[in-house]
Amino acid sequence: MFDITKKPFIIFWELTRACKLACKHCRAKAQKERHPDELTFEEARNLIDQIIAFGKPYPLVVITGGDPLMREDVFDIISYGVGKGLRIAMAFSGTDLGERKLQELKEAGVARIAISIDAINPEVHDSFRGIRGTFERSLKILENAIRLGIPVQINTTVTRMNLHELPGIARLAMEKEVALWDVFFVVPTGRAKPEYMPSPQEFEDVLNWLYDVSKRGLNVKSSAATHLRRIELQRDGGKKPQVSELYYRLLDELEESESKPGKIIAGGHGKSLASDGIKRMMGITDGRGMFFISHVGEVYPSGFLPVVAGNVRESTLQQIYNSGIFAELKNPDLLKGKCGRCEFRRICGGSRARAFAMYSDYLAEEPRCIYQPEK
Repeated sequence: MFDITKKPFIIFWELTRACKLACKHCRAKAQKERHPDELTFEEARNLIDQIIAFGKPYPLVVITGGDPLMREDVFDIISYGVGKGLRIAMAFSGTDLGERKLQELKEAGVARIAISIDAINPEVHDSFRGIRGTFERSLKILENAIRLGIPVQINTTVTRMNLHELPGIARLAMEKEVALWDVFFVVPTGRAKPEYMPSPQEFEDVLNWLYDVSKRGLNVKSSAATHLRRIELQRDGGKKPQVSELYYRLLDELEESESKPGKIIAGGHGKSLASDGIKRMMGITDGRGMFFISHVGEVYPSGFLPVVAGNVRESTLQQIYNSGIFAELKNPDLLKGKCGRCEFRRICGGSRARAFAMYSDYLAEEPRCIYQPEK
């Protein structure tokens, strides 16, 4: 049983900021070369030991970047963590992952890999990622990973520029029977600009549409848009939130696809379980049940909330997670504005990262939620 006030459910670990892409919405402002002060291999091993110190059940670890494949020791790091009993997934840019490296990841024991698909139109996707040909390479990696028996999820960043692409990505995810579609709603930090964000009504429309997608056999998770949990509870209870034309347009396009209803159903009254056994847990948001470790050992509530809570070179993860900003973020009763009054604050709580990006206050209300609390 997880008590997220005492230990995280999920940890994101930025192994390096080096990356060959130049994504318009990159949180990390990734660079072509590795930083000279990155955690060493020995420090990485020590970090894994600190994660183990949280005790069983261990947090899920997601290795990310930049592109973690820019570090040659990534396979050894994964192997060490898996040998200690951790489940380790990996998200990468997809620029340099042939069959040999995929096989090495499988042999190291990676639990799942995440591949970014931001549009079904290659030109739109490649313009997001800043390098031509990225879409085709990502599709090839997806197919090779499935053939090798490596569980795969698709990650999609939602912006105002690619809303019309979402049904096509959903169809691809259904066709490939991926373990999860992780739909991330852009936060204006790093290279991402405020004008990239959909409007509050567009958030509501897409999230309601994602609920419908989940009922068609696709395991769906929203990132930086925790109000999907509120929508799941409302829809499961027979109450449909206010939607607009965008919702119906997305739904019409989804209806044109072949789907397999009932295979995996995620809902507010139960936890989804992907085909590879990695669960989703309610109530997780920035600093509450999760945190982020940077390439130089800095710990943040999330990769999109740039407030340093400590450094693993100076303190243990347990010390950091149980003090300072984390103590505030783990208490939803401290939230301000309508989030603080909302009856769904314990399962949602809004994106603390987006609140900080827009208001310079990580306890402020979610800027992209139209719901008005009943209280």
